[in-house]
Amino acid sequence: MKQPPERPYHAAFSLAVLLLAAVSCVACSSATPEPAPAPAPAETSEVVRTTVTTPSPEALDASAPSPQDAGGAADAAAEAAPTAPLELPKGSVVLHIGDSFAGALGVPLNEELRSRGLVSHLRFKTASFIPNWAGGYDLGAYIAQLKPDLVLITLGANEMAMKDPTLRIPLIKKIVKRLNGTPCVWIATPLWGMDNGLMDIVRDNSAPCRFMDTNKIHPGMPRVSDKIHPTIAARKIWAKVVVEWLQKEREPTPEQIWHLKGVPVAAPDADAGKQPVTP
Repeated sequence: MKQPPERPYHAAFSLAVLLLAAVSCVACSSATPEPAPAPAPAETSEVVRTTVTTPSPEALDASAPSPQDAGGAADAAAEAAPTAPLELPKGSVVLHIGDSFAGALGVPLNEELRSRGLVSHLRFKTASFIPNWAGGYDLGAYIAQLKPDLVLITLGANEMAMKDPTLRIPLIKKIVKRLNGTPCVWIATPLWGMDNGLMDIVRDNSAPCRFMDTNKIHPGMPRVSDKIHPTIAARKIWAKVVVEWLQKEREPTPEQIWHLKGVPVAAPDADAGKQPVTP
């Protein structure tokens, strides 16, 4: 029996199906595969917690320094900071009196003071004693003539053998009184082995003069052949020590350019300029 011929639409449908399948295969082969998702982070068994604590206003007030504390710290720092010594006042007049130790110190001290622009006068008597300067006319004449701004006294070496040096107390006070309120320093005699306590008596009875304790500030001076007076080199060093001490201790006021620390400013004694009778 003869087969009937294939219908045209069946062939067209088959061809369309084949074309669609081919296109799908091409699209699948050219498409870029999506990246694999990143692995999830592994879980940990610990949980870290951060706690922020805000201090209370009371705690902040307690930890903050008070104005008094801050002020005290500033004052302490200011006191601890070293201060440069004051320069010696140029043109001021210095008078140095006493015995042979005043002469030993006074010569190099004059040079030190004059090199700094001061007017320095040395008046000493080798074999002189405290009574000689407490009485007589010399001290009053020097004060009236030279009008010193500062008086230095180095006196007492010739009285180291006294059995009772307390007898010198009224005469020490008389010397100081005759200065009429002029700033003054009693410079201790450097002891050479003989000590009857006279320098301690001077220290305790020479106010308002200041007392410079040579034996504490500059001990152990080498001596010349007499074993008493300092060598020439030692005298120069002693003079420099005195200058440094004066620089450190000077505290000028409007009334006195040579006012010294620890000394009240006293009114002049109207009777101090009168010449006392020699006891």
